[in-house]
Amino acid sequence: MRGVPDDTARTVTVVWGNASRGERYAAHRALIRAAADTTGGRAGAIRLRHRPDGRPFLTGAASGLRVSISHSRGVFAVALSASLPVGVDVETVRPVPAEALARRWLDASAAEAVALAPLAGREETFFHLWTQKEAAGKAHGSGLRHGGLTRTVAAPAAGELGGAPEPGRLSLTALPGAPHTRCGTAPVGSGRYILAVAVLAPPADPVGVEVRTATDRQP
Repeated sequence: MRGVPDDTARTVTVVWGNASRGERYAAHRALIRAAADTTGGRAGAIRLRHRPDGRPFLTGAASGLRVSISHSRGVFAVALSASLPVGVDVETVRPVPAEALARRWLDASAAEAVALAPLAGREETFFHLWTQKEAAGKAHGSGLRHGGLTRTVAAPAAGELGGAPEPGRLSLTALPGAPHTRCGTAPVGSGRYILAVAVLAPPADPVGVEVRTATDRQP
């Protein structure tokens, strides 16, 4: 794609941030800024549009980028790549009937992971799993339709929750039984939110994920 350096072809940029209100507007603004950074184009010449099925796309110098948007209570996240289908989801960790939701919407092993989690960590475990499902559905371009609800996701490894990712980096792992669908999650905002990113790429292709906050872009 014109204006995009070759070394960004297998890199995914993720920007997340807080918004006390207007999360959707904040997400759109962050996406356009990140697209301008990636392409070298003017932010004012880039427009965000949506396809009939709701999927977002950009115009102007950023027209070839693959993009994804998510927002939840007080938080937003966007992801973009020069060549890879990408999906992003962010959720506020909040009180929910985690076990009941897991039994209804997750596969048996994932539901068991929620049930076996310490009581204080069940909501975080559920959102760790649910955000992967949402992000993967967006990367596939179908959301939770056409089998997305039944897609198997990876339960958190021991010690994975409650920590923090290496600054600026997020590791991706293939989903169970789906080597071309890689996903990674991380607690952000001091653990108040769970961020998930999914990428579709051949198993042997290296993919890097750069994570930054929207405040990194402020003057």
